[in-house]
Amino acid sequence: MLVGVGALLVAAGVTLLLINTIDLRNSAQSTNRADLYLVRVLNVERLVIDSETGLRGDVITGRSLFLQPLYKAEAQLPGAIADLRRAAAQNHAYQRQTEALIGQVQNFMTVYVVRVRKLIAHDPAQAHSFAVTLQGKHLVDGIRLRTASLEGLISTSQSRRQRAASSTADRSIADSIGVLVLLTLLTLGLGGYLGRLVVQRERARERSEETTRILQESILPTRLPEIPGCELATRFIPGGGVVSGDFYDVLEDDNGGWAVVIGDVCGKGSTAAAATAMARWTLRSSLRKGATPAEALRFLNEVALRQNDDGRFITAACLQVSFETGAARVTIACAGHPAPILVPGNGSPDTVAAEGDLLGIMPNIRLQTAEVRLAPGDSLVAYTDGVTDQGGETRRAPEQALGERATGADAEQLAAILLDVAQRPVGRHPDDVAIVALRYLGHDAAESRAASVPEASLEPA
Repeated sequence: MLVGVGALLVAAGVTLLLINTIDLRNSAQSTNRADLYLVRVLNVERLVIDSETGLRGDVITGRSLFLQPLYKAEAQLPGAIADLRRAAAQNHAYQRQTEALIGQVQNFMTVYVVRVRKLIAHDPAQAHSFAVTLQGKHLVDGIRLRTASLEGLISTSQSRRQRAASSTADRSIADSIGVLVLLTLLTLGLGGYLGRLVVQRERARERSEETTRILQESILPTRLPEIPGCELATRFIPGGGVVSGDFYDVLEDDNGGWAVVIGDVCGKGSTAAAATAMARWTLRSSLRKGATPAEALRFLNEVALRQNDDGRFITAACLQVSFETGAARVTIACAGHPAPILVPGNGSPDTVAAEGDLLGIMPNIRLQTAEVRLAPGDSLVAYTDGVTDQGGETRRAPEQALGERATGADAEQLAAILLDVAQRPVGRHPDDVAIVALRYLGHDAAESRAASVPEASLEPA
């Protein structure tokens, strides 16, 4: 009888273990299918963004070279859509939402893109108009929102599946302790196998988080240095909560001057982040050695052309600051980037007359530099296009918003004004935002600030 009971217990234990093992295997397979589903969704979104980027580049510059990403996306999109449909069918989930996303993508490619390309050929001014550009932004933002919604559904489903897998693993351990005394070795073997699966998944997650952290840290400085006689303020928001393509930097060169850099690499994710880190450190290296803003941007263009194999372009603005009696002199060069805004201590803000071509597209770029003289109380505010290009709401121009500043506004207040412009309408925005405000106080103010620091704190550590 005891033998019979023992046999039944062993049989029950083996059965429970087999059931739990099958559940875990099915959960792992479902997770792999969901991961592939998510990759297919992101691939379709990427192709739409590449199409919109190329189309906008052609509209802005009038050079058909910018259409290469669009042509590439048009060639790849049918296969990407077919892959997405297969992934939705294999997951037996969210097929209606997937078809809605595909419908929006096809409408954008076959209606809006075709229309704008016809306008480029027959009516470039209309193609460049605010209404046409705004329509494109609406369509792409709608696709991004649809993609984000679908990603959220898939991620939620994955979380439920992972919780179920964890619960199954707990039950498996409890059942093993209760009924499988005679199968200790088997239980340990299966437990070790399942444990390795959990550990491998956790290590993969930790590696992914570490990679994201390192990439983000390589893009932005950990802290800003103090420029003598000046105030500095920055704002930064990565669009959609992912690794950003926007960057900024402040550094002292070997000749005792100072440089402020702000830029934007098209695209998002780890690939764009790597290109962003390259752009920041290339500019930092050349400016530290005394290169002028224009020389630094031309050098970055050469480096980007050597490394660019996917049509990705860069915009950047460089400000070189030197001091003279009672004033700061700033030399400014912009490559495809919004020009900084000069905000006088008293008076109306005005955009600096500096402009140039995008980086990473053509070997010979046009750069028109500008030079401004800052009196005490004057400021320069640099920003990325995320300040002006987000959402569909009609918003104040940056110059208008800064013109409504309080008297004597400092660098922090100026940066906050542009951040408020960028965050209208309130909510989640897909574009990155970077802002750097530089306010010249005068050397008298710098000396007064240094004199107010206790003597003990000035001693070297």
